[in-house]
Order: sequence, then structure tokens, then C-alpha cells
Amino acid sequence: MKCPKCEGLMYLERLSDFFIVFHAWKCINCGTLMDKTILDNQKKSLPFLEPVGTAAANEE
Repeated sequence: MKCPKCEGLMYLERLSDFFIVFHAWKCINCGTLMDKTILDNQKKSLPFLEPVGTAAANEE
């Protein structure tokens, strides 16, 4: 798997938070962590961008 930030190699790492144990992909180069929750939240928060005209086009 390639890292979305730097396109480096990612490996599966076991992480724990008190009583919860989960697995996430971690980049060897930049340290980016990606798991299902992170990916779902990123999809929800990405704004729908519409093309914006230039100021000159708006004056006409």
C-alpha cells in the first residue's frame, strides 16, 4: 500500500488505547497513520468544491 501523502511504503501496525486494540496502516517515510475511522471522517469532512469564476468573469 502506498502512502497518500508521500507515496512511501505503508505497513500494518497494532495500536492500543487503554482497552481497545486496533490496527492501522503506518507510513515508513512520513509516519502517516490511516485506519477505517480516519478514512471515513476524511470523506465526511471534504467540502464539495464548485468551480469559482474569476473577478473579471463576474463583472460582465
